[in-house]
Amino acid sequence: MLTAIALKVLGLSGDSEPSPASTGAGASSGSPSAAPFAVTARQENEAGCTALPRRVSAPQDRAELVSGGDVNAVVRRNQGARVGELNVGLTLEGGSRSLTVTSIDIEPKSSRAAEPLAGTLLCEPNAGGEPKIQLFADLDSAEPVFLAGKNSTQRYFKDRVITLNPGEQVNLSATFLAEDGSRDFGLFIRYVRNGKEGTVPVPAPRGGRYAVTGFAPRYGAVYAGSDGGYRRLEDPRPCPWLPAAQGC
Repeated sequence: MLTAIALKVLGLSGDSEPSPASTGAGASSGSPSAAPFAVTARQENEAGCTALPRRVSAPQDRAELVSGGDVNAVVRRNQGARVGELNVGLTLEGGSRSLTVTSIDIEPKSSRAAEPLAGTLLCEPNAGGEPKIQLFADLDSAEPVFLAGKNSTQRYFKDRVITLNPGEQVNLSATFLAEDGSRDFGLFIRYVRNGKEGTVPVPAPRGGRYAVTGFAPRYGAVYAGSDGGYRRLEDPRPCPWLPAAQGC
């Protein structure tokens, strides 16, 4: 799903580090040494829920949460993941010559999804905007690919390509979905330039990681709030944030 299912609390907020496409590293053997194009990833929706695999116990982490400190750092330290969907904005910028992006591949770190993360849940109100090109991916699937719609079965790149001209910018939104389990994954862009194929990895924003998890039935601790500070809730269930179909 190229509106792949994503990030601020995930530790993926802001622009990513320059992709290997910007340095010529990471390309296939048939690729030229000069940068074929630049790619950056950024957070699209700052609100939503993030789950951590363990209950937050370190005094520093608890203090960051309740005081409105660096929540992103707490999430990174505890290997958190967005819940339900991860929304990632991608910007491709053309290099010196035209090329064709033939696909964006998803490479899961494991062959199947693990159990949903159930240590600590951090939630805040929803927000977001409309992307230019939308991609969707079901990370509960054994071999996730980008689809043309959230409920579609049509592969986005089966009949489509993206032409990137010199200096041109193309914006995409990838939404990564998960209901049943948790998954870490990587992103790779395949392209053709002058008849030669190449592959470029897409680094996660700010040195974070690409990860998404479904909701667990209950958590070791549930917090609600925003950057101004989170408060711990008495109910260990994620009821207020569950989709209607998964309601408590």
